[in-house]
Amino acid sequence: MVKKFVLYLMIILIGGGCAALPPLPPPVEQTLLPPDLVLPQKPEQEETYTLGPQDGLRITIYDNPDLSREVVVSADGSFVYPLIGQVQATGLTVRQLEQELTRRLADGYLVEPQVSVTVTQYQSQKVYVLGAVRSPGIYTLRQDTTLLELISKAGGPTGDAGLEVLVVKASEATPEGKNLPLIRVDLEKLLAGEIQQPIAIGEADTIYVPQQRYFFVYGEVQRPGRYPLERNTTVFKAITLAGGFTRFAAKRRLKVQRVIDEVPQEFHAQMNDRLQAEDILVVPQSYF
Repeated sequence: MVKKFVLYLMIILIGGGCAALPPLPPPVEQTLLPPDLVLPQKPEQEETYTLGPQDGLRITIYDNPDLSREVVVSADGSFVYPLIGQVQATGLTVRQLEQELTRRLADGYLVEPQVSVTVTQYQSQKVYVLGAVRSPGIYTLRQDTTLLELISKAGGPTGDAGLEVLVVKASEATPEGKNLPLIRVDLEKLLAGEIQQPIAIGEADTIYVPQQRYFFVYGEVQRPGRYPLERNTTVFKAITLAGGFTRFAAKRRLKVQRVIDEVPQEFHAQMNDRLQAEDILVVPQSYF
């Protein structure tokens, strides 16, 4: 009779330890961008873009292909064009340069010339590479600059870089900086050259490499410790990363310690529950 009572008491204790804890809620969507990140202004359209040194231009004269040229604005802000000689471009918009070329070509050279100017290389345009890179800062955007090249220019990711790269499109951001349009890119695949589709980078875009986020596994697992958090990491995956259960693990009494609104709380966890950054997964020891 005593043995049966002790066994019954043990069952109550084991079951009660789980029942006393609330179930683990879904992870809160955590922004990977720092709260103090200041986004640059939206880029201007090409027609209103202000030209500067080293900008590449394609100048087309309708019905006069022999006068069409590709030029680069020199350090003094000008370029040389057939018939009319030196043309000052720095400080002008694309539309203003078209008007200037039209005026000068019509002055004794062509009848009602139709001039089109296209920017082929935005040497004056800048992008921002920030976060866990060795040399964060402002970098020049060329027409064919890739995301990988920009990260390389910034010295590459640091040792504590996370698993993703975030591209914030300045052309789509709201003035309040809310609901930012993010392009998420797998950093490891990007560095390995496994991403075939090019990632469009525009003027004033921000490329942000977040620091790695972690969760913790303690208790009756083979390798307790800290582990990198990937997207949609479940309790099952966390235990697998930690080498699996020991033979003393209480597999039905898994707990997760999570800070919510700056208050540490404890929850009962199931294998398919998802973890978030800084979660502590605890695998208790079995009573017998």
